[in-house]
Amino acid sequence: MKTFRDKLCLITGAASGIGRATALALAREGARLCLTDLEEAGLEETGRRAQRVGGHVVACRAFDIGDEAAVNRFAADVHEVGGSVDVVMNIAGISTWGTIETLEARHWRQLVEVNLMGPIHVLRAFVPAMIAAGRGGHVVNVSSAAGLFGLPWHAAYSATKFGLRGISEVLRFDLRHHGIGVSLVCPGAVRTGGSRH
Repeated sequence: MKTFRDKLCLITGAASGIGRATALALAREGARLCLTDLEEAGLEETGRRAQRVGGHVVACRAFDIGDEAAVNRFAADVHEVGGSVDVVMNIAGISTWGTIETLEARHWRQLVEVNLMGPIHVLRAFVPAMIAAGRGGHVVNVSSAAGLFGLPWHAAYSATKFGLRGISEVLRFDLRHHGIGVSLVCPGAVRTGGSRH
């Protein structure tokens, strides 16, 4: 993809950190944006800033990507208003640190629901329409350095980020013949501004 101008780009985790920075960078390129995050105030601020720098915000809604029904409702609304997206950017995520004796089952479940099932919900809701549209496009999944190698206190987090890495590697094969590229981003520590995702 040589230009983002007029491309419809979905960005999760857009209220802060990498998600906000990405949304604003795409806005400066003239992209049409679909933005989501759990944190409503930060999300609305991102939308306002994106409009000011030249982006067009097609949809902006706060919800938890771990909620499959909410993701599906958002996708249906986006498809009705803007058609299929050109770019899916799975950036939303949360972190919880601890050792095997200190992490509770609820911590593991929450990380799996948001960091792994969340991106899966997004992919299932948006990618089939991209395939059907036949225009190609791109998927970007944000994993982590902790999705490449183990780090102390990162067991639950790494489980989800290794999982997203595996999904991305398979999607490269599965989506290639549809003209849809797949990128995996594995950043180190990032100051996110405190947003959950």
